[in-house]
Amino acid sequence: MHRVVLVAMLLIGCVDQPAATEPTEADIQQLDDWADASGGKADLPSTMSELVAWVEDLYRNRLSAVWGNQEHPASSAAAIQRVRTLLAQAGVADPSTALFKTTVQRLRFSKLADHSEIDIVLPSKQVVRLIGDPKGPGVFLDSKRFQEALSPALCLTWAEVQTAIAASYEEGAYGGDFVCHNVTERVLRALAVGSAKFSAQIHAYSIARWIWGPVTPSFHAQDPSAWPESRSCPN
Repeated sequence: MHRVVLVAMLLIGCVDQPAATEPTEADIQQLDDWADASGGKADLPSTMSELVAWVEDLYRNRLSAVWGNQEHPASSAAAIQRVRTLLAQAGVADPSTALFKTTVQRLRFSKLADHSEIDIVLPSKQVVRLIGDPKGPGVFLDSKRFQEALSPALCLTWAEVQTAIAASYEEGAYGGDFVCHNVTERVLRALAVGSAKFSAQIHAYSIARWIWGPVTPSFHAQDPSAWPESRSCPN
């Protein structure tokens, strides 16, 4: 139920925006396409400045994907230790022997912009959410994956899980230095995974990178067959 309420709140936030100033889906797609093509090497066309201001306001002031009091370790070291404890409680004494199914998740809360995050499923079925949110960057613990899983899925070793968690604790302030998509991007880069397969499925992902970084392309492989993390997870 809390997920339904969250989606409803986000939809209302978009509906409340005056129709005269709200961009169209085509506008946002054009902005994402421009951000992809520029590769961080071009100045924003003046005709797009109002669109960028709208995106900045949306992500800074009207989007949170964390409800209630989800557990949120204060640092990456604390988060890794907490996950290790959860694994031990589930009977996984040595995490290096396990593989962890991991997916990029999307909340499509309007036709104009989405929320993204990376979710890691533990053998205990608990979920480690890696998020950039007004409530903070990094790990939030939940009982299930958030909204829609995008393809392809990844399968991480324990060492890669630790790398992903560390990368999710973005420095700075939400809305000033990062939003959700920037944390998603930084985690994928830390894993040497190209993000194009995912960004193509997420509204406003590319322009968020242009606004808050990292602006320049990662140059990591975009073909999933080239990612070590494309290994298969056991059912």
